[in-house]
Amino acid sequence: MSAAMSTRQSTLSLTAILFAALLAAPGWGQAGVIRGTVVDGDMQPIPGVEVTVTSSELPDFRETLTSNERGLFRLRFTKNQVQYRFDLLFEKAGYESFTQPVSPSAIEQISERFVMERSSAEVAERRGDLSSVVTGSTNQAIALFNAGLTAQREGDLASARARFEEALAADPELGPAHVGLAQVQLDQRQHEAALTSADRALALGAGRVQALRVKYEALRELGRREEAEAVAVELETADTAVASALRLYNEGGQAFQAGDREGALAKFLSAAELDPTLIEAHHAIATIELAKGNLEASAAAAEKALALGSEDLRTLRVLYEAYDALGRTEELAEIVPRLAAVDPDFGGAKLVEQAAEAWNAGDTARAVSLSRLALRTDPKLAKAYYFIGLDHLSRSENDEARQALATFLQLAPDDEEAATAREMLSYLE
Repeated sequence: MSAAMSTRQSTLSLTAILFAALLAAPGWGQAGVIRGTVVDGDMQPIPGVEVTVTSSELPDFRETLTSNERGLFRLRFTKNQVQYRFDLLFEKAGYESFTQPVSPSAIEQISERFVMERSSAEVAERRGDLSSVVTGSTNQAIALFNAGLTAQREGDLASARARFEEALAADPELGPAHVGLAQVQLDQRQHEAALTSADRALALGAGRVQALRVKYEALRELGRREEAEAVAVELETADTAVASALRLYNEGGQAFQAGDREGALAKFLSAAELDPTLIEAHHAIATIELAKGNLEASAAAAEKALALGSEDLRTLRVLYEAYDALGRTEELAEIVPRLAAVDPDFGGAKLVEQAAEAWNAGDTARAVSLSRLALRTDPKLAKAYYFIGLDHLSRSENDEARQALATFLQLAPDDEEAATAREMLSYLE
């Protein structure tokens, strides 16, 4: 692999975590001030970040600050008689450390946001865990894949390989498992097997950069130099695309924060085109398209994010909203149990509340649809049977109405609608 490729890889995290460089004009005065806010990729404040400030032009200058509970810190440059360059080093356990050069003017009061990403190990763990997302895979395959990841992080290659292979036996299309297996096989020096697994991952569009790295190393170890060099070129291109995509994503985030939704969407779409595996870009596209009322586009982007291994609860919610508005009941039926399992504010009880609102508003079809979805998450939600029973009764489907109302009374004999249900059952008999 070329030195240029290694350099590009080492600077990738900096590209990912910075929205933009600070801009300041030269000035003259007694002090320059920066009010900084340290946030994560979701724009949430990060407390406890240590910010160490030094300057090669002022050897005696060194100041250490810590961000407060709102992620804020304040830096005052008392020696800033001319415009010096200062280096701000950001450090906190669990996050990628980085240094940002700034050149503040003595006459300016600057407010700036600094974005930190989680450490690569934590990101890999967070993105690798597929247990809480819709991936099209079976629960068994996902559980086995997660177990493989855990074993791999602990250095137990034999167990990791066994779990990845079991996951793929349960679901041969689970791309991340092919990536994990390829890496384990490479670490075990089984280069032909690693090459096969990497090619399978690439065919499925999973973990492109990681799979290419494994393929490059496997080919090199097998003595297939020309093929390895061809893959190195492809990997360098992929690395460049990833870096560019992250830059565009950050620019999109900046535009979004400034209220330019159209500009942000254009940046996010370009980022996703350059790096189709950039989960965050697909989530951002889904969110903006939903707000614009472009439901099909929103659903498609959310589906891509989830299929890539997103564990972002917001993506699941966006997909639910899009499916619901589109009337895609079958897809809703698949997403609801997953969402209810990971979202404390969502579940069958919430669906029943929505069903009641729809029923009272005269939207019978929606009320019944929501009731049936609720029962998929919890078959003991009594009120859902009540609405379903009323609907059957209105259609003269007496047997079905009798069964639903009887179930309602069995589960909730003291419900406020119980008397009405008994009266209707008496009529049916």
